[in-house]
Amino acid sequence: MICERCSRDIYKSETCNYCNRKICFDCTKSSKRLSKTTRLVICKDCWSKMPSRKKYKSTTLASTQMKMPEREGFQERRPFERRPFTKRPPMHK
Repeated sequence: MICERCSRDIYKSETCNYCNRKICFDCTKSSKRLSKTTRLVICKDCWSKMPSRKKYKSTTLASTQMKMPEREGFQERRPFERRPFTKRPPMHK
């Protein structure tokens, strides 16, 4: 295989999610794992283009996952309440 960015012979390639070119690891600028099976890759050329970089940085795991449905009967935990300080009696008299 040949890298479509640097024309180097490579044994394993990844596809840039923004320009759809097959690139080598040296041409990969950054990558993130969105889930166990999904990996987001951006090449150095797309990183220099601001619209594609903003799109890459704004994509997170939270934005790709669906929200969990609310469970019935589930109550929020109350915040921890401190008891007022009371003076202890002396240990020995």
